[in-house]
Amino acid sequence: MQLRNGFTLIELLIVIVIVAILATIGFPGFRSLTLDNRLTNTTNSLVGALQFARSEAVMQRATISVCAANADNTACANSTDWSGGALVMRGNSLLRVVAPVSDEVTVTSSTSKVDYNSDGTTTAATVTISDSRPQSRQIKINAIGQACGGSSCS
Repeated sequence: MQLRNGFTLIELLIVIVIVAILATIGFPGFRSLTLDNRLTNTTNSLVGALQFARSEAVMQRATISVCAANADNTACANSTDWSGGALVMRGNSLLRVVAPVSDEVTVTSSTSKVDYNSDGTTTAATVTISDSRPQSRQIKINAIGQACGGSSCS
């Protein structure tokens, strides 16, 4: 009695067909997961920058601004489109750069910049993060300076 090791051509083709079917089913879900992660990453980066700016304003007893970045990330752009990144500034001094996560993510703000006063307060604003899908995320900044994104905002 002889044992044969290996696969037949039919067994190999069946495995390839099964893998192709599973990949076809899983790929759309993976694409959605990737897009969701980009939105979440962008939201978290901006919330972190806003919280950092508020903290610095209180610690330095100075006005700290968060704004849309210009093309070379050196100064604030007078725009409500924050898709190219954001800056945390103290006057003309750059404190932090928030780089864009992806070209596919659009970030718009209700104001061109958010100024945190020395007591941590600011004017209320909303930052919207979206992509090619109809869904989006929002960061809400209230008058006392708290910034939150996602379901924790009330």
